[in-house]
Amino acid sequence: MKTNRSKFLFVLALGLGVLLLSACKANFITDINANGSGTYTQEIGFSPDEASMAGLSDTGDCCGAQIPASELPPNTTIRQETRGEETWCIYETPFASLDELRSIYGRMDVGIVDLRIEDGQASYNVSVDPGSDSTVSSFTDIYWIVEMPGNVTETNSIEVDGSTLRWRLTPGVLTSTYAYSDVGGNTVWWIVGIGLACLCLVVVLGAGAAVFFLLRRKKAGTAAPAPAAAE
Repeated sequence: MKTNRSKFLFVLALGLGVLLLSACKANFITDINANGSGTYTQEIGFSPDEASMAGLSDTGDCCGAQIPASELPPNTTIRQETRGEETWCIYETPFASLDELRSIYGRMDVGIVDLRIEDGQASYNVSVDPGSDSTVSSFTDIYWIVEMPGNVTETNSIEVDGSTLRWRLTPGVLTSTYAYSDVGGNTVWWIVGIGLACLCLVVVLGAGAAVFFLLRRKKAGTAAPAPAAAE
């Protein structure tokens, strides 16, 4: 039997109620930096008719009106945004490390297979269960989006835009998402490499300067006139 935990994935708090029964779109975005920090964002979008039905006003203060603080992850901020004719409720939760991201995912039906950054490589492998209740089924478009650090080297996402990866979620269907990226090699080796390159440059310049001055001395000696013979 599925518990209420699945709803957290789509409303971030259970208090939204009828607001979400009117929603049409949802984006769930994990933006990861190379140091493991980042932001987890949930966006819920409404058409003009849906926004009116949900009671959203132009003042931008309705998206969080029904949400008790206890239902939100620490440091979560809420704002309302207009995109074209659509109204979006946006919930942003920063995380300082991948451990904090694991804690956020732990409040949801997100199974973590691999989530780490080490030796210049980022690994992201999670499974997302959106559930199949009426709240979830009310969404027409549901996307799980991940912003990977560095250059993506492998992923099962079919929508790739640079380091931005998108998976479309289907109510009642478990979706596996994975991606791997190169975030850069070990800093020590970069320093060593730069140092060696500089040393080689100094050696080459020094050798060139020595050859240049030797050739000049030789040319000057050859061109000097012979001294006049004594009477």
